Amino acid sequence: MTGGRFLLAICAGPLLAGAAHAQEGKWYVGVSFGASTTEIDESVVAVAGATASTLWRDERDPGVKVVLGYAFNRHLAVEGSYAQLGEFSISREVTAPAAGAVNASLSVKGWVIDAVGTLPLGARFSAIGKAGVLLSEVRTFRTVSGSASLAPGLGYSAITDEFNFKLGVGLQYELSPKATLRAEWERFYRVGEPGTTGELEVTLMSGGLLLRF
Repeated sequence: MTGGRFLLAICAGPLLAGAAHAQEGKWYVGVSFGASTTEIDESVVAVAGATASTLWRDERDPGVKVVLGYAFNRHLAVEGSYAQLGEFSISREVTAPAAGAVNASLSVKGWVIDAVGTLPLGARFSAIGKAGVLLSEVRTFRTVSGSASLAPGLGYSAITDEFNFKLGVGLQYELSPKATLRAEWERFYRVGEPGTTGELEVTLMSGGLLLRF
């Protein structure tokens, strides 16, 4: 072996070892914090016989997610997580034919499982794409004041548990072989039930830290 080939072998050895190490399966945990947003349909606070009313909405709340994942290789992983997607509210103030109000608060949380694909963009940056399901729990509580009354079919409380489709995209930055920063956008579709809890499309934008072990 010539001196050049010997030097090349010495340099390539750690690189090949690192590549093989990157392909090994690895467990990781993480936590992320961010903001959840949604749009609440006015039917959630429908009032019987109302002819004039004003709506007030609070459709933004902090969201948090705890993640446990397993990377099969540098391109494919599976993640399970628990997500608190926020508490939202909507109020209808009725002015005719009589004065009154209906208020509703909605909370969304659940368990998530995702397939995660990773596309390296450089030595430390990578893009991710996610698709999965949310086992959601939506709780809606309503209160009534004044002369207002709920529209037929609505109850003062409702709870639904169901599976919902979700998608997500994000960026990652590897701080070290053990720690990665992640920023992501996730969308949860048709969460809840029309006519009871109300149906929501929830978006979570978050940032967090992943730790491998």
